[in-house]
Amino acid sequence: MEPFSYSYLQADPKLRHFNLQLFAGEEKTEPATPHRRQEARRKGQVFHSLELNAAAVLLASSMAVFFLLPLWQAQLIAFTKETFLTPGADWEVADAYRLLLRFLLQFAYLALPVLLAGLAAALLVSYLQVGFVFSSEPVAFRLERLNPVAGLGRIFSRRSLATLVRNLVKLVVVAWVAASSIRSEYALIPRLPLVGLEGFLAFLGKLSWRLAWQCGLAVLVLAVFDFLYQRWEYEQSLRMSRQEIKEELRETEGRPEVRARVRERQRQLARARMLHRVPEADVVITNPTHYAVALKYDAARMAAPEVIAKGAGLIAERIKKLAREHGVSIVENKPLAQALYRTVEVGESIPATFYRAVAEVLAYVYRQKGLI
Repeated sequence: MEPFSYSYLQADPKLRHFNLQLFAGEEKTEPATPHRRQEARRKGQVFHSLELNAAAVLLASSMAVFFLLPLWQAQLIAFTKETFLTPGADWEVADAYRLLLRFLLQFAYLALPVLLAGLAAALLVSYLQVGFVFSSEPVAFRLERLNPVAGLGRIFSRRSLATLVRNLVKLVVVAWVAASSIRSEYALIPRLPLVGLEGFLAFLGKLSWRLAWQCGLAVLVLAVFDFLYQRWEYEQSLRMSRQEIKEELRETEGRPEVRARVRERQRQLARARMLHRVPEADVVITNPTHYAVALKYDAARMAAPEVIAKGAGLIAERIKKLAREHGVSIVENKPLAQALYRTVEVGESIPATFYRAVAEVLAYVYRQKGLI
């Protein structure tokens, strides 16, 4: 068998203009539909910037350090003096163990408020970004995740490259800010042994506070750009082709419960519009208990009277109640009410067969109102 060659397409006039784009996937150019967004959220695919979380944690921790610094300084001075003033000759293994345990408890006592402030900031920023989302699908076991080829593809993907570039930029910016902050205090570092413990702790606290808030602001600026990038990337990942939108529309509208809800909503809207026009009617013809038909006639723009509302049962009672509230005449005519209800839809003009009967009713109403 002869191998396929592109020359066949060039030789055959019928194939020369064959569109090879038919084999390509349709480009995703349309914004995601609400259903697509809801499905992505259900699967745990949400728009989330980790850089914004990191900036919030760093700034919240910095504020906690700022307010707790006086307490830390007093606690550390007391703990250091008590520890180093203890005679070393009397120490035993048990004393060293108790000292280590006390040091760990003291460290936890001092660090716990900062950790809680960072945790609260992380939770708050995450909630403000995506709200409350719980999904087990991102951590569910899938065999395709064990595929080394797919793993290498993720490692060397455009997303991984963008993440690497963002991390390098963040590292360089934060390192530059930190180095600039330390450089401004570099002249004081050789004098630290001369200022005593209180002076050393004061210097260390001041430097730590400056490093924290300056680096936090730098990370916050980077987080804003990361936030915008993550939002753009998320929107791109959700984009759909026109064919996907058609299939989704066919799938959602094809469900019986969805169709039933749509029809019920349409009936409610039509009923509301219909009842809203009852005060415009010239007369309401009733059965009197089962049917009610509201008619309106404007000789300037109508060739024949028009049915603007009709109903049976509770709807008929509602029409009659609105008519009484707005002074619309109500006329009892059982055969005419039944015939109009069964043969004329809302918004249609009455057929010629009802002209005489309706004209008699309208003449009676006009005489009652003194219009003729």
